[in-house]
Amino acid sequence: MSRFKQEDADKLMVACHRRCCICHRFCGVKMEIDHIIQSADDGLGDITNGIAVCFECHAEIHSYNDHHPRGRKFHPEELRLHKEQWLTICQSQPEIFNLASITLGVGPLQSLIDELEFNIAVAQHVSPELQGCLFMDNQFRKAIQDGAIAILKDDLKHSLIAAYRISGRANQHISGIMHHAINSEGWSEAVQRATKSIQDSSGPLSRAHGALLEFLRSER
Repeated sequence: MSRFKQEDADKLMVACHRRCCICHRFCGVKMEIDHIIQSADDGLGDITNGIAVCFECHAEIHSYNDHHPRGRKFHPEELRLHKEQWLTICQSQPEIFNLASITLGVGPLQSLIDELEFNIAVAQHVSPELQGCLFMDNQFRKAIQDGAIAILKDDLKHSLIAAYRISGRANQHISGIMHHAINSEGWSEAVQRATKSIQDSSGPLSRAHGALLEFLRSER
C-alpha cells in the first residue's frame, strides 16, 4: 500500500480544515486520507489521488457489499468531485466556518470499536460474582439503527453479529444467577453456565474487534 508524502498530507488537511470531504464534519484527529483509486487498482500514491475523509465515510466507501447491493456505491470520479467541490468551498467561502459548529463526536463504527474493547475487558473477568457488570450492546444496536451494519461485507457483519449474540447469551446467564439465592439449589449450576458463557465470549469479541479495526485501517 503506497503512502502519501507527509508534507502533501499536511497541506490537504489544512486545505479541508480537517473536515471530511464527504460529510463536511470537523473531525480533528479522526481523519484519514484515502486513495480515490485504490493501489490495488493501480491508483497513484500522489496526493491528487487522495481524499480526506472521516472514519465513518471511509468505512462507507469501502464497506459496500457488491453481493447484496443496497443504495449507491461510491465511485472514484464521484469521490474526486466531492474533494474538488469541498476544497473550493473551503478556499472561496471561509466565512462558512464562522457559522458551522465543531463536532468531535465519533460515528457508529468507531463507537462500536470502543464498546468491543470494553466488552473484551469484561470477558477477562470470568467469575460472574466478580465481574461487576454485564456486556454492553448499546453501540451495536445504534449501529444497526444507523444502517452501519447493513452495508458491511458479509464476513465482517457475521463476525460482529456472532460476537454480540454470544455476549448477549452470557448476559442472560449472568442475570440468571440473580434468580437463585447463594448456595441454593441450582445456584452452582447457574454460576457454571454463566462462567462458561463469559469464557466463550472472549474469542468472538476479540476476533470481531480485530476484524473491524483491520477494516477501518485498510485502504488508507
